[in-house]
Formats: sequence, C-alpha cells, structure tokens
Amino acid sequence: MAKEAKSNYNVIGVMAGSSMDGLDVALMSFTKGPNWNFKILRAKSFSYDQPTYDLLAGAADNGSKEQARIDHLFGEWIARRLFEFGLDGAELVAVHGHTVIHKPKEGISWQLGSGEVIAERTDVTVISDFRTQDVNLGGQGAPLVPIGDFQLFPDFDACLNLGGIANVSIRGKKMAWDICSCNQVLNYLAQKLGKEFDENGEIARSGLENSAWLGRIESNKYYQQKPPKSLPNQFIERELLDEINPHDGLKTYTEFISKLMVNEISKFLPSDSRILTTGGGAFNTFLMEVLNSNKKGLIFSVPDADIVEYKEAMVFGFLGMLKFRNEVNVLASVTGASRDTSSGVIHYRK
Repeated sequence: MAKEAKSNYNVIGVMAGSSMDGLDVALMSFTKGPNWNFKILRAKSFSYDQPTYDLLAGAADNGSKEQARIDHLFGEWIARRLFEFGLDGAELVAVHGHTVIHKPKEGISWQLGSGEVIAERTDVTVISDFRTQDVNLGGQGAPLVPIGDFQLFPDFDACLNLGGIANVSIRGKKMAWDICSCNQVLNYLAQKLGKEFDENGEIARSGLENSAWLGRIESNKYYQQKPPKSLPNQFIERELLDEINPHDGLKTYTEFISKLMVNEISKFLPSDSRILTTGGGAFNTFLMEVLNSNKKGLIFSVPDADIVEYKEAMVFGFLGMLKFRNEVNVLASVTGASRDTSSGVIHYRK
C-alpha cells in the first residue's frame, strides 16, 4: 500500500531518451496547492559508455533471453549512475528506461532498465514500466508526458518536445501524439560525418534540399493517420537514411520536420497560441529558425535551459509520484485506451 497522500514529495525522475544520447536524471520537488508546483533541485546527464551504448543500440535485434540480460545489466548501470548523482533527499525514483520494443497493436511496449534491480541496488522505492497497463487496455502506451504538460505548465496552449521523437500535447483538446522522428534522424546523419550531433544545425544550414528524397520520407502513411498514434524507436529505416548525402539529408529533414510540426499543431490551435518547446532540438538554432519561419502565427517559447533539457525526466518523476498516490497519470484521451489509468509498477525498497 502507498503511504498516505501528502502535499510535498522529492522525487528523482530518470529518462533514457529515444535519441540515445544518454540518461537524464533530475531531483524534483513537487508541492500540491490549488495546482501542482515544481522545482528542479538538481539535474545531470550521463553519457553512455561505448559498451552500454552498443548493448542498447543492438538490443532490438536480440532474442528475448539476451534482452532480459540487457534489461538486468542496464538496471545495474542506472543504479550506479543514481549513486553518482546522489540519492539523499529522494523519497522515490521514477524510471523510464530504453525502449527496445514498442508494438502496441501487438500488445507490447518494453523499456529496458529493470526497476526491480534498481530498487534492490539503491534501497529506494522505484516506479517503472509506465506503458504496459495502458497497452493492455487497448492504448498506444504513448505519449505519457501529457498529464505533466497539462498540470505543470498551465500557461501554455501546447507543449512540443523535440527529442529523439517529436511529440506534442494540446491542452484544450486533451490530446497528444508522436509527430515524427526528430533527433534520432538528425543525430544519425551527423554521426555519418563523424559528429556526435549537428551543433546549432550548422551542417544542415549548409546543405541543399533534396526533393526526391523528401518525397520518399513524406510518403509514409503514418503522417496521414489521425491521433492517437505513436512511433517506435528507429521508425525511419536506416537504408533510407543511407541513400542521402548527410549534409543534404540534414537540411532536407530539418525543413521537413519543421513544416510537419507546424502543420500538425495548427490543425488544432489558432494563431497566437503559445507552445512550450523543449528537448534537445530546442538547442538547435537552425531547426528553431526554420520552425519559426513556418510558424503560421504560433508562438514557440523556449524556457530555461534546465527545463529544456530535463523536462521529460522531470515529468516521469511526476508520473511516478502520481502512481505512488494512486492517481491517474495516463490519459485515455491521449493514448486511445478504454480508460484512464494510474500506470506503472512500484518496486518497494527492501
């Protein structure tokens, strides 16, 4: 049984993002008043060492036994990072691990990074596996951040996350969905040029748009589907990304996702709507320039750097706290499930 609900919690949120650039960890203070308020007490990103990166990058190609082994190993790795970060003052740890399988139509969404292992190693109560219950109820198991977007950022009409996958939450419509792959593609193309990522979008800025390749990207039926909908990791096949000169691919894909995001959001919001814009892509100067050049009157607001970088870790901390309180943290209007749920598995400290 969860402890009696109180008005203040210190929670560590942990996010292994789809862009594969490492683990974000944030210690949050959540305080209940008329609304939930938050404060980031401290936050840090941990890059993957090469063996861990290779394990995660190849996990989807392995059988179930090897995936279970990686699940355990990645849980151990996360626990070590939490000790480095510091657990003092944390009542709960909420973990979103690395998504190895996301096939909601087949009834599965699995994130590596065993919550049970993390709880055993850290001796702190851990909440993980936020997607399975929603998937079992016919939902997409995604996006999960809207409950945090709606409750923690009430001054915005929508929240746009430019992470490995770009997703948006629309407040007034109580809806959210994955728009397209974002940094997953941009980082992959930059890495073909020997760069970890395209800093400030400078490589993209110097490229040329390739209309033939753009047509192949645009032809995917996903972009015509209506929400609720969600994307797996590595949605765009590497073979298609390998067809294009990386300079031109970065320019073409930046133009594509910017126009797509504006078109998608403007279907549901009028001009002058305020869009909180976070995730690694918000630091991409060229991407933000192109986004604003296509904006159709929408106002894309970039908050303080800590919120830009750690918002997803922060929101998963919030989801974990809501689960601990046995309150709704996943919305059926967003995922398409048969009902709202208080999702996640609680691994109590030993």
